[in-house]
Amino acid sequence: MKVFDMHVHIFPEAIAHKAVHNLGEYYHVTMNGKGTWEDLQESLKEAKVIKKCLIHSTATAAHQVRAVNDYVSQFKSDDIYCFGSMHPDYDDIEVEIDRMIALGIKGIKLHTDFQLFNADDEKAFRIYDYAQGKLPVLFHAGDENVDYSSPKRLRHVHDMFPGLKIICAHLGGYSQWDAAEKYLVGTDVYFDTSSCLQSIDPDQARRIIKNHGVDKCFFGTDYPMHNQSKCVQDFLGLGFSDEENEKILWNNALKFLGEAE
Repeated sequence: MKVFDMHVHIFPEAIAHKAVHNLGEYYHVTMNGKGTWEDLQESLKEAKVIKKCLIHSTATAAHQVRAVNDYVSQFKSDDIYCFGSMHPDYDDIEVEIDRMIALGIKGIKLHTDFQLFNADDEKAFRIYDYAQGKLPVLFHAGDENVDYSSPKRLRHVHDMFPGLKIICAHLGGYSQWDAAEKYLVGTDVYFDTSSCLQSIDPDQARRIIKNHGVDKCFFGTDYPMHNQSKCVQDFLGLGFSDEENEKILWNNALKFLGEAE
């Protein structure tokens, strides 16, 4: 069995401890990793079956965009892929997206809850419009405390920008899975399983994946939030067939990233 983890975070050494601490405080969880490149390597060794992963880092302010993209791009290899970041207040959105492509960055990660804008706010439309046909966008999706990235807002983005390839993390809406079923299941957006299996009812997780389509779902752990090895076991416990597991754990990610074997 080979696994592609489509949702991993790393941070520069100088800020990793603070970033991981703040994430744990915000989500009220005990973090399972240090969030550094070196610690990720140890986690991957422990997990064994995870052979490839997609790393993310978010620019919470516009002035951080270029530095974040430079940071993540340095780690790309045959087994490590990266999504860069963008912010609607960044001046040269089109220029930076072109630069991201030149750097080998495979997509854009937006965490609107931390970047403090509604996913369907008009000020973000320049990002979506220019990214159409160039780079996919992964959204942090859902939060019971704020409305920036609700499944309903993400459905608006999907409807307004049909040419944009969208990944809605956390099975379409962290802690808002009923809304994800209402607004996103059955559309042509993609889901990942990161930060879901620890709290969602397994029956609902299976239903969401089945009804949405196994071909549009990826496996993800949200390292350093969760233990990668345990996330693999939790996913396998959902009881999908070997063929479905192979798609979600490996083949779908390679196909999406244009790396199909």
